[in-house]
Amino acid sequence: MTYTVSWRQSAIQEAAAVEAAADDPARVREAAARIDFMLRRYPRDMGESREPGFRIWYEDVLGVYYRIDETNLRVEVLYAGPSRR
Repeated sequence: MTYTVSWRQSAIQEAAAVEAAADDPARVREAAARIDFMLRRYPRDMGESREPGFRIWYEDVLGVYYRIDETNLRVEVLYAGPSRR
């Protein structure tokens, strides 16, 4: 199954702010692309579960909080922020 992934405008802006502040902006863009790719295919397998239908995932330099709508095969990225190691 392939899910439709949408990012809230605020999540896009948050990811852009992380990119602008990063030492290596390309790493942030690559992490965002991996997140989008994996959420289209395996949203239930990425990150950690929170409330039912909600998950949090830290991918390299970028983290996201997202909601899965199984009925409509949709994923919505609600928030994005820096991933700290």
